[in-house]
Amino acid sequence: MKTLSIGKWSRFMFVFAAVSSLVFAAACSNSGKSDDKVTITMTYTGDENATKVLKARIDKYLDKSLNIEVQVTPIPGGEYWDKVTTMFAGGTQPDVLFMSEPLKKFASQGKLLDMNSYIEASSTFNKDDFYPASLEFYQYDGKQYGIPQDLNTALFFYNEDMFKAAGLKTPWELYEAGNWTWDTYLDAAQKLTLKDGDRVTQFGTSYPGIGPWWYSAWVFTNGGNYLNEDSSKSAFNDPKVIASLAFTSELSNKYGVAPSPASGGQDVTGMSFATGKIAMEANFSWAIGGYKTLPFKWNVAPMPVAGGDIDPLTTYIHNSGFSISKDTKHPDEAWAVIEALSTPDSYADDAASRGIIPPRPSVVDKKEILNAEGMPSNAKIISQMLEKGKLYQFTETTAEEDQVYITYGDQILNKKVTPEEGAKKIAEEIDAILSKKK
Repeated sequence: MKTLSIGKWSRFMFVFAAVSSLVFAAACSNSGKSDDKVTITMTYTGDENATKVLKARIDKYLDKSLNIEVQVTPIPGGEYWDKVTTMFAGGTQPDVLFMSEPLKKFASQGKLLDMNSYIEASSTFNKDDFYPASLEFYQYDGKQYGIPQDLNTALFFYNEDMFKAAGLKTPWELYEAGNWTWDTYLDAAQKLTLKDGDRVTQFGTSYPGIGPWWYSAWVFTNGGNYLNEDSSKSAFNDPKVIASLAFTSELSNKYGVAPSPASGGQDVTGMSFATGKIAMEANFSWAIGGYKTLPFKWNVAPMPVAGGDIDPLTTYIHNSGFSISKDTKHPDEAWAVIEALSTPDSYADDAASRGIIPPRPSVVDKKEILNAEGMPSNAKIISQMLEKGKLYQFTETTAEEDQVYITYGDQILNKKVTPEEGAKKIAEEIDAILSKKK
C-alpha cells in the first residue's frame, strides 16, 4: 500500500475540506434555514401611541425563530400617500405598507402582492371569522391585496344629559321603537337648539360636511349610492342622493339647528360635541376612544334613516390594514409579519390599547372589547352594523373624484349652488373622470 507524501497529504486535506464546506453550505441552503436575519421594512401612519402598539404586537406575536427584524417607519397621515407613492417611484418601497382608501389605485398599477395563497395555507387566518366587508375592501380583480387591521362604522353620538334635561326620547330609544328617522332627528335637533336672544348657545346637531367617503353614510340612509353597480358611472344625480344633500345642508341653511358652514362651522363658533355645546353629531366609531373622558354622559345609536324600509344598520364601513409590495425580496417573511398582526390575540391587544374595532367578530364579541371600561352602553350595536354595513365605492381614480365631491359639497353647504345644481355638476365631472379608465 502506497502512502502519500506530506505535500500531497496537505493538498488532499485542503481539497477535502473545501468540498466538505461546499456540501455543508448547500445542505444548509436546501434546508430553508439560515442564521442570517431578514429585515422587513414597514411604513405606517398613526400617532405615537398607535405606532408603539403596533411595534409591541409585532414583538409579541411574530415567531422569533424566523429571525425577522421589522423596521417600522411612521409617516404622518397628511404626508403618507405622497411619500409612499414617491418611494414606489424611486424603487425604495417598503416590504409591508399601511393601506386604506387608495387600495385599488396601487393594485391596478401592479404594486401589490396577491395574498390568496398565503391565506389559504395559513393555520391562523380563518376567513370565516372576518366581517365580509373587511376582506372585500382589499379585493381587486379576484385577488386579495390586503389584510384589515381595524374597522370603523358611521355612528350617531348624542349627549344623554341634554336629552334627559329636555325630557326627550334619545336616538337609541327612538331606534329601538323603530322611529329613528330624519324627521325625528330634525325634531330633536330643533328642540335641543337653544338661544340667548339672537345668539345660539347650544346647537341641536353638528353639520355634516358634504364630500366623499365620510358623507356616504347619509347617502346610504336614503338608499342612494355614489356610483352605479359596476362603478362605471356616477349615480349622484339620483333623487335619493339629491334628497340627502338637501336635508343635510338645510340643517344649517334652513333650520338653523347646526353651526353655519358659511361662518367656518363648529371650530369657529367654539362649539363641538366634545365641548358639550352640541347635542348630536354623526361621527365614526374611532371617536369613541377620544370621548371616553368627556365630562358628561353620552352614548351612540345607528344613523337616522330617511324612512321606508331602509335598514338603519346598513351604514358606511371604513377599513384600514396592511398590504405587501409585489417586488419585495422577502414575501414569506412579509406575510409572517402580517399573519402575526392578524391573529385573534393580536387584534384583541390592539383593541384594548387603542379602543378600535378589530375585523374579526370573535374578537369584537369578547366582553373586553365592546363592554370595556369607557365604552358606551349601546356599543353592542357596532358588531351588528359591521355585519350589515356597506363599503364606499373606491376606484382607481378616487383621489380625483374626491376633489369634485369636496368642491361642490362646499358650494352646496355655503348656498353657492342648489343641491340639484351641485349634484348635476358632480355627476358630469365624475363621469368624465371615470371615462378615462375605459
